[in-house]
Amino acid sequence: MQSAETRALMERYYAALTTADRDTMLECLDPEVTWVLPETAAQGNAVDTMTGAKEVVAALGGRVVRQTFDISQPINLEVRRMIVEGSTAVVQQRLTATAKATGRDYDNQYCWVYDCRDGLIAHMEEYTDTLYAAQRMGWDTA
Repeated sequence: MQSAETRALMERYYAALTTADRDTMLECLDPEVTWVLPETAAQGNAVDTMTGAKEVVAALGGRVVRQTFDISQPINLEVRRMIVEGSTAVVQQRLTATAKATGRDYDNQYCWVYDCRDGLIAHMEEYTDTLYAAQRMGWDTA
């Protein structure tokens, strides 16, 4: 893919992600997409990689948000920077919300690395401050 195609795909995906438009999110993902989570973000589960567009959309398009954040309070996802080269995109973002379990403010930076193929997102890796997330969410950090 050329950089312009990758950028257009990422802009479409993020527009869908920020509005929880699951249908468009699904259209942007390869059916066998892999999402690699930060190892310590598994919240006590063994899952650190998720596979399949439907599973990724179910998680990012609602389940993770509902389980993690107080959806009665504002949730904001701000794309701070997007760098695209060929079929690879790197997106720096800021997420602000209220932690569901603790009621504490959550304000964390994320970096996502995307590999695209045939007009779809085929691989995504998430990087964030997982210790901060665990502390704000009340997760066990021992």
